Amino acid sequence: MKLKDVRELITEGRRKLAMSVDTFARAAGVTRAAVQQWERLGGTSPNRSHRPAVARLLGMSVEEFLSGGPRPLDKWRRRGVRVLSAVEAGGFANIDNFGPLSELETVFVTVDVQRHTFALRVHGESMRSKGVNSFPPGTIVVIEPDMKARPGDFVIVQNRAKQATFKQLVLIDEVSCLKPLNKRFKTRPLGDGVIIGVVREAIWHLR
Repeated sequence: MKLKDVRELITEGRRKLAMSVDTFARAAGVTRAAVQQWERLGGTSPNRSHRPAVARLLGMSVEEFLSGGPRPLDKWRRRGVRVLSAVEAGGFANIDNFGPLSELETVFVTVDVQRHTFALRVHGESMRSKGVNSFPPGTIVVIEPDMKARPGDFVIVQNRAKQATFKQLVLIDEVSCLKPLNKRFKTRPLGDGVIIGVVREAIWHLR
């Protein structure tokens, strides 16, 4: 199946729905000018807040919308992602899961994969716990950089030194904080840390 860019998906999808530019714009909650810009060669793409509505109108997931259209389920689900080091995590935009294979280690996942989805291997004991969620050293976590983090999500955060850390995002007195699952470690404010991705899946190797 030929993959299409966002402009093609919107233009062809709107025409298949027999919707005018104005009708499509109203259904997507945007202006006529926005849709015209999306359909123009070299124009802009829908921003993150508008993608869910546009994808829903076109009958596909946001992941499919951003990566060229629907794929057969079995091929989509078996797609692999690259395992990066903590240092490489900040350069996740250089990862292209839909391009030629690289020499980086690849793991196969069950979640939908976008172009820049990547994985990291957990180091340290701060996310090991006796509860339902526990991420001991060696666990591989699959990260989606294009997903907006919400309180309760497990996230990857990068500090000024370009070091990556893995914690749970929580709100304490309306302040965003990073919570370790291991009670021996302290919860700290997010501060000037930058959330670079939301954890979608964890892969454990039992032996």
